[in-house]
Amino acid sequence: MIISHDFGIGLVEYGERGKMNEFPLLDKCPNCNCHGHGNLHRNGYYWRYGVTDDVALLIPICRLRCLHCEVNISILPDFLIPYFQHTIHTVLGWVNQVLQKKKAKGGRQILRFYYRRFLKGINWIHSFFIDLGTVSGMSKDIIKEAKKYMKMILDFGESPFLRRSWGHLTKYFMANQFYHI
Repeated sequence: MIISHDFGIGLVEYGERGKMNEFPLLDKCPNCNCHGHGNLHRNGYYWRYGVTDDVALLIPICRLRCLHCEVNISILPDFLIPYFQHTIHTVLGWVNQVLQKKKAKGGRQILRFYYRRFLKGINWIHSFFIDLGTVSGMSKDIIKEAKKYMKMILDFGESPFLRRSWGHLTKYFMANQFYHI
């Protein structure tokens, strides 16, 4: 199980702090809702990369384990998208540059991957904003919609969007939506 957490810092500072980051203390298990002191144990760290246009850092991700239901919980910084190395800021920046037909720093293949994945998720993003009550209706022009939702995400805030949309329709931002564009 993954929990997105706002550490209030970016990738570089998080990387510099390493295991000394202020990891949250949970008072109950998010899986079984078991309360009680001592049910959640710090279960070490695993290491993963956080990548931007300028830096690639190997950073620690804190793991917890519930002694009651035995689920493992990872505390993922909210600047990282689950299962992706590039930060949310980097991915959205690349996709936005492609949408605006500007030259992006990323390689052609990675830009195409993230662009296509963003377009695949437009209906998911649309339904998230509908649930917030901020939009209704959608045109058939996917690029127009992609530009509209990119602006809405950037206005909402990249990390807040990632945290708030977590688990929406049992998915997460940039998850494979199982259909082809």
